Amino acid sequence: MDELELIVLDNNSKFQTKILLKILKKLKLIDTLVLNSKNDLFAKGNNLASKYASEKTTHYLLLNSDIKINDPNCFNRLMEIHPTGGGISSFGAVLYEPIRADGYCMLIDKDLYDKYQLDENFEWWWSVTKIQSQILTEGLKIRAVQNHEKYIHHYGGKSGKGWKDAKGMDIRMDEVINWFKDKKENVEIIKII
Repeated sequence: MDELELIVLDNNSKFQTKILLKILKKLKLIDTLVLNSKNDLFAKGNNLASKYASEKTTHYLLLNSDIKINDPNCFNRLMEIHPTGGGISSFGAVLYEPIRADGYCMLIDKDLYDKYQLDENFEWWWSVTKIQSQILTEGLKIRAVQNHEKYIHHYGGKSGKGWKDAKGMDIRMDEVINWFKDKKENVEIIKII
């Protein structure tokens, strides 16, 4: 990637985390820091953060806070495998139905994200699943890397609380699977890159 812009939207973390983020901002390691007064959870938090991106932005990388970067060139690699013509590339794959990209490190074209946004009726991970189904409806592709430890490590479940009671978590699995009906051929799982 030629130029990265780091936007951090803090969903009302503990005091120590906020202090650390302010220090990182002062050291110019964070371009834009937004300290949210409440936890808006995943969907709304990402939607709010996207509004702070510069006009030059071509892609958004949704990156959970429970990620460890193992290779500083990982984002370049994600861009290299990104579908030509637009779509989604991600480190992380969900291998049960519906097969799809995981959302903890997901690159998406800005115009697609801005068009659909994460559905705030699904405050946690189903919002990422839904936007994927919407992008597949346009005939675009999703590429998800299954074995990505060389590039990033996802600790899983460490990026916040409150998801069990989040709006939309009670959706039936058959409904989610139906979002992907007749679209599976455009989801590519990459085992090792």
